[in-house]
Amino acid sequence: MKEELGDEYILLLRMHVVISNNLSIPSEFEDFVINVSNYSDIQELYLISDILITDYSSVMFDFANTARPILYYTYDLEDYRDNIRGFYMDFEKEAPGPFLKTTEEIIDTITNIDEINMQYKERYGLFREKYCGIEDGKATQRIVDKFFND
Repeated sequence: MKEELGDEYILLLRMHVVISNNLSIPSEFEDFVINVSNYSDIQELYLISDILITDYSSVMFDFANTARPILYYTYDLEDYRDNIRGFYMDFEKEAPGPFLKTTEEIIDTITNIDEINMQYKERYGLFREKYCGIEDGKATQRIVDKFFND
């Protein structure tokens, strides 16, 4: 990934606490990979990120508010779906980005991100409409209006 994407991208890793406590980044990758697992405000990380690469995490719902691409690293999809946990939604039908199983697929997808955006544009719109519909940036206005006008 560093060889193919390192001139244009930096990889921010926000890992589960169990993994992040045991994660060490080799020195030759320190200019490409930054462990932000202990960064306190994930919302700030959303704002500085161009692309989200996730597995089945609920971060997809919050990140979708940015309207930026979401890629799914789902190397274990069948096992996760059938044996580990399953889904609360029709994940395979509704996820607004491609399912990727290898590092090569991730690299290729990022390299062709504009094409991927076009390919998933309609699906992304439906996802945002269903799961982010009230996230329009006007929550405070609605509260103030409700409080002072009712």
